[in-house]
Amino acid sequence: MSTTAPSPDDPVKVPPPSHFAERADQGDSEWIEDAIEAYLGLTLGPKQREICRSVVTHEQTAVVGANGTGKTYITGAIALVWQTIRYPAITFGTSGTGKKLYRTLCRPIDKLHGSALGGAGLPGKFKRQPPRIDYDDPEHYFEAATPTDTGELEGAHSAYTLAIIEETDKDDVTADTVDAMRSLIPEWETSRMLAVGNPPRDEANVFADIIDERSSWHVIRVSSFDSYNVLVETGAAEGETIDGMATLSALRKDWEDYHDESWPGVEQARAWSTPEHEAFREDLDERWYRRRAGIIPTAGAAKNRPFTLSLVNGAYDPDGVTGTGPRRGTGIDVARSSDRTVQIDERDMVLDVAYAEPGTDHTVQFNAMWDLLDADPDAPIAVDAVGEGSGKADDTVARFPDVERFKNGANAAQTTEYKDRWTEGLCELGNWFEAGGTFADTELRKELQIAARVVTLSEKYYASRDDEVYVATPKDKIKEELGRSPDHLDAAIMAVLMAKELRADEPEEKPSPVFGRGPR
Repeated sequence: MSTTAPSPDDPVKVPPPSHFAERADQGDSEWIEDAIEAYLGLTLGPKQREICRSVVTHEQTAVVGANGTGKTYITGAIALVWQTIRYPAITFGTSGTGKKLYRTLCRPIDKLHGSALGGAGLPGKFKRQPPRIDYDDPEHYFEAATPTDTGELEGAHSAYTLAIIEETDKDDVTADTVDAMRSLIPEWETSRMLAVGNPPRDEANVFADIIDERSSWHVIRVSSFDSYNVLVETGAAEGETIDGMATLSALRKDWEDYHDESWPGVEQARAWSTPEHEAFREDLDERWYRRRAGIIPTAGAAKNRPFTLSLVNGAYDPDGVTGTGPRRGTGIDVARSSDRTVQIDERDMVLDVAYAEPGTDHTVQFNAMWDLLDADPDAPIAVDAVGEGSGKADDTVARFPDVERFKNGANAAQTTEYKDRWTEGLCELGNWFEAGGTFADTELRKELQIAARVVTLSEKYYASRDDEVYVATPKDKIKEELGRSPDHLDAAIMAVLMAKELRADEPEEKPSPVFGRGPR
């Protein structure tokens, strides 16, 4: 194997691998972190050092962490120095499905491998298909596979073995996945296992079993307050901030976005977010618990919603002026059976209910609405119509230059954020309220209040997007509470989307049944 010390001509002078190997053999708990700093040039925070030492001293280490804490990069760094210092060594890895395997686990390893030693790179050649690092010695390698293919991984039984599971909280990582990775360990005295992930949503998850206090794993919990940047900004550490890690400004923004409360300061927010602290709060937003506190949401956690009841009530202005200002966007929801046909215009941050009539006399209804629209024919319009109303919707497309045939289930315009137009519309409506939007109609208020109570957001993984996107509670839940279709809400969603010039994409395939990390 060609893991030798840099020659006198090398740009970076570091101890040879044998130096760290001797320290490892002598039981030095700091050899991994020191090798990472020497070979990869990374600046490690206290929690990252704790992770390194745990891998040295414990057979099985589980890291459950919030966003922006550097847990993925330290995992990749550990894998590389394991391969550089131990010999013969094998590192097996798994993470997510398909493309996510490379993005979440292998891309950091690829990047660090090439940038090591000041750009000189480490021995071995990284390859993507399948993800691996090949060395001169075929008994010494790194290899990765998706959770469903971990049974295909085979290892030599005389090597130092490191088994890594990234994104262990994902639904596609099962108990069978963990058992398959554990079966690769030939001897615990010289081998280790590392499982890393965000906090699962609840206890019905294999990672929840791993991080349970009764498990055999050594568990390290990392919150965004442990981010190296936050430590530097609060004076708890010296140095420069690091791109990609959580900052105080990010924590402050998330707190205010999630809780509709002003930022209480870092110490108070930390106390409220720490289960062991006497001031711990159990009513915070579930996104805050998972993304920033780094813990499983409490039973009383607030759900992630596109907008809150207080936001709706704050936007309602019964004395507000409607019908003025330029028409920036219009939404038309066409009646079916006992429903109503509703036209709502967005006019300079005001939602104006321009037309609302029950029944299915679509000829009369559209003639009335066309008269209203003719005053500003170039403004964008969205029409949601099926069945008998579909013909009049087609006539609207022919009559006006900018009309979208709206479908709740169509792809969102922002495909990397939202699954469909329904979810996107609800979230953009919430953003519109936060930006100062108002309305005066009591029927719209009623439907918005119900939506604020019953609609929540979750995340699902879609292979075509290679990411998790937000999905809202179906509209049927609102219909159940309201006793009819929420026509005003539908029209308001369309009006705001048109005003923001957010247009639909084409339909796509059904989702992979893999749930993501946490709501918006």
